[in-house]
Amino acid sequence: MELPKEGRFISSEFPILRENLTKIDQTMMEVEEKVDQKAPSKHTHPISDITDLETTLQGKMAADKTFTLKDLGDIEGAQDAANNYVLYKASNNHFTFGSAISLLGSHQHKTEDIIGLDEFRAKLNEDLTAYGRLKQANEWQNYNKFTSKVTMSGGLELLGNSSLNLTHNNKVVISLSASGSLLKGPLKVDGDLVYAKTEVDAFQQEIWAEMRLLRKCIFNIPIEIKILESGKISWPNGVTDDAVVQVWAWGAGGGGDKTSGYGGGGGECVIRTLTRKEFYGHEDIVIGKGGHIENVNKNPRDGGNTTVGKQLIVAEGGKTATNAGCGRGGGITGGQGENVNKG
Repeated sequence: MELPKEGRFISSEFPILRENLTKIDQTMMEVEEKVDQKAPSKHTHPISDITDLETTLQGKMAADKTFTLKDLGDIEGAQDAANNYVLYKASNNHFTFGSAISLLGSHQHKTEDIIGLDEFRAKLNEDLTAYGRLKQANEWQNYNKFTSKVTMSGGLELLGNSSLNLTHNNKVVISLSASGSLLKGPLKVDGDLVYAKTEVDAFQQEIWAEMRLLRKCIFNIPIEIKILESGKISWPNGVTDDAVVQVWAWGAGGGGDKTSGYGGGGGECVIRTLTRKEFYGHEDIVIGKGGHIENVNKNPRDGGNTTVGKQLIVAEGGKTATNAGCGRGGGITGGQGENVNKG
């Protein structure tokens, strides 16, 4: 955005200001649109929104479909197998049924005949103790390490102030508790990043900072106040004590001499740049009147001074002309009068 430049007229600054405000409005709209397009971190989708789900499910076997072993192509003898028969793999790589006794033969074993049974039993008890032996049904006493997949069919309940932490490489990825939960980001929903409130707040702070800077620049632009009649200064809305005000004051021109044709001197032009608070007690304006001749029987007069407040700004009026010459200009910048009969 283009910033205001010192010394440039307000009429030149307003188009730039309008363009800057339009850019800010557009930026605000884009931020609001981006925020509106983001889904909340926790939300649901109706089944109808999932592409091809219905078609995929139609190709699956019904959940309540049942079948028997005899329906399977590689199972032989399922229809004719007797009760208590066992299923075993035959030499033709098919499965068939037979009695257990026919597979193992008739035999018996004594406990002492089982080699290594006592050592296995002792090792099993040792492993259970080190693993965290069950105190009672479904309650573990100590730390437990599972090296394979763990499945649960009845859900997981956290008791009291307990929490559930999932870690990866010693870093917490998910933490669940009754007092609050944590999910390590960045989080995406349908491929789009989900912004945290702190990130959105940061975006807003950047925008507000730009607006504050622009507002400061706008308030530092000098204000031109055009007053054509004596009276009090009428301040525009929004002008603060620190606002910069640029005042251009002109003294009135001096009267000319009709007989000689000499012109009166021009009024002085005074330019002052002040702050609003410097005008306290100086808000009365007196506009100087020109020293024209009201009728032939009256002599011309000097131009009146234009005064802001109690001599805060004084623009001297031009001097009257005489039959001997043109009137002198008022103050430093007032121009000398001219002879209208010259040439």
